[in-house]
Amino acid sequence: MSDHDHRTEHKITARQMEDMVALTLISSTVVTGSSDIAEQDTWFCMLVAFALVIPMLWVHSQILELYPGRDYYGNILRACGPVAGKAVLAALLLYSLLLGSMYLRVFGEFIHTLNMPETPLIVILCAIAATVIYTLKNRLYVVARLSKFMILVLIFSILISGILGIGKMDFNNLKPVLQRGFEPIYRGSLLIFALPMGEVVACGPLFGGLDRKSKIFPTLLKGTVIAVLALLFANVRNLLILGRAATIFTFVSYECVSTISIGEFLTRFEVLIGFNLLLGGFVKTCVFLFSTCEGVAKLFGMDDYEPLAAPCMLLMLTISQIVYANMEEVFNCEEYLPYASLPFQVALPVAVLIVGKIRLAGKKKRRKPKKQICTVPSAESGAAQGP
Repeated sequence: MSDHDHRTEHKITARQMEDMVALTLISSTVVTGSSDIAEQDTWFCMLVAFALVIPMLWVHSQILELYPGRDYYGNILRACGPVAGKAVLAALLLYSLLLGSMYLRVFGEFIHTLNMPETPLIVILCAIAATVIYTLKNRLYVVARLSKFMILVLIFSILISGILGIGKMDFNNLKPVLQRGFEPIYRGSLLIFALPMGEVVACGPLFGGLDRKSKIFPTLLKGTVIAVLALLFANVRNLLILGRAATIFTFVSYECVSTISIGEFLTRFEVLIGFNLLLGGFVKTCVFLFSTCEGVAKLFGMDDYEPLAAPCMLLMLTISQIVYANMEEVFNCEEYLPYASLPFQVALPVAVLIVGKIRLAGKKKRRKPKKQICTVPSAESGAAQGP
């Protein structure tokens, strides 16, 4: 049975899609924290980044609606033609592959550093990879169904940690506002736009399985709003509890929640953050792997992504070991990622949409029937023809 047939048989609801989008944007950032460039003004950077990503959500929804079927990569090929389309496709799947490799390494390092330091990192990464492969081989709708449960657990843990940490919060940590001017706001907003907001481009291929009655743009927007609210709450919680010290930790949320306790009765709330990472990181890895597999399948004219799940995951695993030697290198790369990601997150989708709209307009113009000019014979010509 082809992938198209599976999508027809098991549709993903709008709510499930919103949860998948939200988990993709939330997962790594809710643990590692957001950009610390703007320090206490990071919450403002998040709002700016959200405002910037809204037009891109519309662009992605329009690409999905260029042609029937909501096939993101397929629509790129049809819009740009076989040669240019395959070039764009190769660039986007390479983006998904590299970013998926980076996040796989982040998730593995988190578990290795804080929970299982005596277990070799490669063993942890292989365990994550095997779970993701098994899940995707059972189709994307399995991830969608899991997401509906996972997002509730993640949001609950964020909220409960914030409520229990009220006693340790100092609201003076939010001051002074805009002390360093707008330059840190600009840089911080750009970084948050690229990581994680702009990563919504990897969610485009997911919408091929969305129920046809559901609208694309509202679904994308709602999922992004859920992510922004969760990240905003987590960031403000970290800042109120840790203050400026939040900028020195690798896993900020973990360190923040580790300070919360209720006497000697309830302690070790940081376990919630570890659970958040396992849930969100699992979904995020699945999404990036699915996006990579779908791109490779379309690039080589394959009907189904399923046979590619294991090879692409092994490639992702290999890259995560080769490119990054440790977590310090991962975070050093984040300084340059906004500039490296913008072509994939903004330039290519906008170019595809413009080219697609122009080509569609040209086809409609050529299909439009030409008006027939009816000539009425004059009296002289009629007399000349005579009986």
